[in-house]
Amino acid sequence: MRRPDLMTAWLLAVLGKKLLSVNAIFHVFASRRDPFPQEVSFQFYGSEAGKLYGSGDGSLLLFSLDPIVGCDLGEYGRQDVFCVSDEPYFLNVVGGILVSASLVRSSVAEAIIGVALSFDGGPCLSILNLGDELFVYDEIPDEIMRSEGLDLISVN
Repeated sequence: MRRPDLMTAWLLAVLGKKLLSVNAIFHVFASRRDPFPQEVSFQFYGSEAGKLYGSGDGSLLLFSLDPIVGCDLGEYGRQDVFCVSDEPYFLNVVGGILVSASLVRSSVAEAIIGVALSFDGGPCLSILNLGDELFVYDEIPDEIMRSEGLDLISVN
């Protein structure tokens, strides 16, 4: 199954389910955590955890059912797994029911670069791969929507 197809199938499987937790991998160097996650993993009730991460080309958002795993990078630091469920962008969606999901397509990159998730009660969460960094938003800023030529493709 191609990556966007697997991501779509997983999103369809978790629609209507409660988000239990969110973990992410961050690069840590000299005890300082990078502000941008490298991978984000969502655990929904009764489903396999799904992992979002950026491709090496700096534009695609990839998906996998593989668990996130930290590693030691020697003199370059570490990639550590953190529970981010209680951090600002995730706090309002953890415990919520996923009511809609969309893939975010960039006409500039001509690729799927993100996902936009909506939860019961109104909270939203978007994750975009922009220039080889994962950015987390509640709602995608209008400026990014315009400059990247973004379209939302509903999966439900």
